[in-house]
Amino acid sequence: MARPIFANPGSIGNWGWAGIFLLVSALLGMLSFFVPAYLIMAAVLGAVALGYLALNPDKAFMLTIFTIPFVDRIRVLPVSFSLNELVLLFTFLVCLGHMVLRSHRVSLKTSLDGWIFLLTVTFFLAGFFSESDTGMLGFFKVFEAFIMYYMTVYLIRTRQITRSLALKVVLFTALSQAALGSFQSFTGIGSDFQSARGYLGYLGLGSNIVWHGRGTTWHFNSLGNYLATNAAAFLPIYVFCVKRKKQAFWMVCILLMGIITTYSRGSLLGLSAAALYFLGVSQPTFKRSLIFMLAFVCFAILPSVLTLSSTSYVETVGYSERLIIWQVPIAAITSSAKSYWLGSGLNSYAVVAWPYIPAWVPSDQFRNWFAHNFYLLTVLEMGVIGAAVLFSFMLFIWIDTWRKFKRWHGFYGIYSLSLSAAMMTVFFVSIFDHTFGSPHFKVFLFLLLGLLYVKRNPLRA
Repeated sequence: MARPIFANPGSIGNWGWAGIFLLVSALLGMLSFFVPAYLIMAAVLGAVALGYLALNPDKAFMLTIFTIPFVDRIRVLPVSFSLNELVLLFTFLVCLGHMVLRSHRVSLKTSLDGWIFLLTVTFFLAGFFSESDTGMLGFFKVFEAFIMYYMTVYLIRTRQITRSLALKVVLFTALSQAALGSFQSFTGIGSDFQSARGYLGYLGLGSNIVWHGRGTTWHFNSLGNYLATNAAAFLPIYVFCVKRKKQAFWMVCILLMGIITTYSRGSLLGLSAAALYFLGVSQPTFKRSLIFMLAFVCFAILPSVLTLSSTSYVETVGYSERLIIWQVPIAAITSSAKSYWLGSGLNSYAVVAWPYIPAWVPSDQFRNWFAHNFYLLTVLEMGVIGAAVLFSFMLFIWIDTWRKFKRWHGFYGIYSLSLSAAMMTVFFVSIFDHTFGSPHFKVFLFLLLGLLYVKRNPLRA
């Protein structure tokens, strides 16, 4: 006698699975009369991908890291989100669900908890009392960085990810962005800005008109500063940890090419400062020859400086324009005692600073008159008091990581130096740009911090 189909008493509801399959097939078939097939296929694949990520928070977290530079806005109801913000929120909910369902008893305490609480209060007040309608939205976007920090701590302490794997994804993301930016610069495909900054063109080796690589960021300075911070953080690891120097050397070349093809001078300045800091702190012999090396560098670049000074390249430097632009936020800051001490609130630049833009500037050019200085932007939004809190935190991180490098041994000490060098980059690029004020850069920085401060006492680990 033939055995009935699906008749398997030991299986878990074969008829049930068959029924679900038939029901889903029928619904998709009916839906195809109203919705194009490719949209149905995309929805099915998306649902499968979301289901897979929901079951694997480690994979969702790696996707969060990879999408940090994806900053283009996606309109959702009355507000807009970047792809990274959507992925980060999804990953947070997944981690929260796994923490509850698996009853993970894990402590999230770190030595930065006090600072994060103080920053949370400071940014909340700056958002709540903002003169902009989107002030609280600015606070929530800053809070994303704190969520990223504690997700990093949670996933590492529950052994769902490792520090080395997270750093590999960070490096892979930076290399992908550098390669994309170089491609955009060489071909013009995907780039939205062109200028006369071609170094080789002024030496007679091609055109001086070049495209600026921007990767998936919104501006070439944003990509350049992101890559410079990655390169500064990778430098100590490359020198002291990486054994396969040849492969790592080509990675460094890709990062440097990505930075160069953004044609962001602030990024090169920040990376140079971080490299000098790294050599001065880690190489005892370098301190003795620092003066000679600086003299050699000055002698080497002097011909280039003299050559470019007589060309139109100096018109693209824009430092004199920066001085004019800085007068706008300074005027807004000093307009009253309240704006000076307490600030005008998050996302308030367009409200309080644009009225001080010179009358001869067309309204469609107002966006080009943004602060171009992270320090001035912070004082404008948070006042002297709020800026003192944030800058004290940044200074603390720089000093604390330097001390950890001196006190700790092995990878923890080296990674501490990586963060210290990365902070040096942040300090310098912030002079001529406001990249650190963007949410995605804060998420990136607190990810790096989470990978270090997840361990309270690495000497016992």
